[in-house]
Amino acid sequence: MRDNLASLGVEREARVLRCDALAAVRRLARAGERFELAFLDPPWTDPVEPERTLRALATSGILAPGATLVVETARGRALPEIEGLVLVDERRYGDTVIHRLQGRDASRDDSRGRSEAQMQDAGDAEHMVGRALFAASFDPLTNGHLDLIQRAKAIFPELVVAVARNVAKQGTFTVDERLEILHVVLDAEPGIRITAFEGLLVDYARQIGARVLVRGLRAVSDFEYEFEMALMNKRMYPEIETLFMMTSQQFFYVSSSRLKELVRFGAQVEDFVPSIVAKKLQEKLGGPR
Repeated sequence: MRDNLASLGVEREARVLRCDALAAVRRLARAGERFELAFLDPPWTDPVEPERTLRALATSGILAPGATLVVETARGRALPEIEGLVLVDERRYGDTVIHRLQGRDASRDDSRGRSEAQMQDAGDAEHMVGRALFAASFDPLTNGHLDLIQRAKAIFPELVVAVARNVAKQGTFTVDERLEILHVVLDAEPGIRITAFEGLLVDYARQIGARVLVRGLRAVSDFEYEFEMALMNKRMYPEIETLFMMTSQQFFYVSSSRLKELVRFGAQVEDFVPSIVAKKLQEKLGGPR
């Protein structure tokens, strides 16, 4: 653990909070305690415990300005965006992921001699050109998705690839399985961040500071739907822009529903999806050969 923390840049002396439950955060807040370094590690009593604890830490007042949080989760478990906390680094060790987050230090920002309005303008300009969001169900991930990801990555310094959780629809793969596949295929790619969200896409874009939505188009029918959505998103979030990218010719006819149908009838789909997806589709849906 010490070597892992050193590789994450956590080397300074600090008071340490061993946080085992949400109740501990509340108790320490009532006692007026304050910490520069906090560790959150398993076992978690339920899947949403890390998010609840992080939100409590961010709002309880027990974190010193610029405090560091080190969070351990299982591979494929994305951390949520928490207001007041910034994801600085992630390292993967087998099935374990170590996340390093840092609290925003308002006093340090003020010391730079910029007004709040100037800081907001600078942040807006950075986000406008620096971060784009490409969201889809990725059920499953296809070579058409990867084509769009690679082309968008060439335009934007940071691309957030997000799995959309649809609570009303039962997918072929769980959200965790889709995240795992994305990590296997894209972890070696710089400038790509993989996560998941639920709710409105435009709300999530605002939450993470993305000012560009990347959307793929295959046919005129796609454009009609996407055009209406882009107008609605613009109404709800005036700063957002939508970038439509035409699907490359070789992937024009590839869709998730068609691929699943092919697998059910025993056809091979390795030409249309990454090898890990072809294998997992066969395990889930494989029909007669």
